Amino acid sequence: MATAHKSLMLPDETLAQIDALVSAGHAADRTSVVADLVARELAFAAKRRDLDAAIDAGIASPSSGASLDDILNDARRRHGRP
Repeated sequence: MATAHKSLMLPDETLAQIDALVSAGHAADRTSVVADLVARELAFAAKRRDLDAAIDAGIASPSSGASLDDILNDARRRHGRP
């Protein structure tokens, strides 16, 4: 992956939090902290899109006629829960 030197303007408090993460050993440097946060945000956004699509599909689907208890009991059975 190609890299380029860019500057970001961040509040002092944010820089202090980033530096604290580096000092605590959670990342090698500031760049690693920012890269990790961006990667996490992208992964979260993808999961959110998937969830939104599933909700939309559920709303668009016809009613099964099952009660909430029926649905929960079926889910518990499928996942091996009492």
